[in-house]
Amino acid sequence: MEQIAFSELNMTPETLYNITPRNFLNAQIGAGKLYAQKEQGEWERARWMAAVIINPHTKRKISPKDITKFPWERISESNAAPKIDLEQMQKQAEWNNVIFQKLQEKLKNKKSNA
Repeated sequence: MEQIAFSELNMTPETLYNITPRNFLNAQIGAGKLYAQKEQGEWERARWMAAVIINPHTKRKISPKDITKFPWERISESNAAPKIDLEQMQKQAEWNNVIFQKLQEKLKNKKSNA
C-alpha cells in the first residue's frame, strides 16, 4: 500500500496515514483513470499523425478512424443508448399509476381502521 501511495499517488507519509481506506481507493482509481486517459490521448495522436502522413500519398482521403479503431471506441459504440419505445414506456407508466393508486388505497384503509 505504501509503494502505491508514495510512487503512483505521490502522497506524503502524513497524508497516507491520515487518509481513510475509501479515500485511498478512490485516489487510486482516479490515478488509474488519469493514466488511461493520457494513454488514450497518446494513441489517438499517433493515429492522427499516421493519417496526416498517409493522406498526401493516397487518392482517397483517409480519416484517423479508417486506420484503426481502439478498444475504448468499440466499447462506447456497444454502450450506445437503446432506442426508446414510447408505447412500452406509456404502458409502464400506466402500470405504475395502477400500483400507486392501489398503495394509496391501502394506506387510506389503514389510517381509517387505526
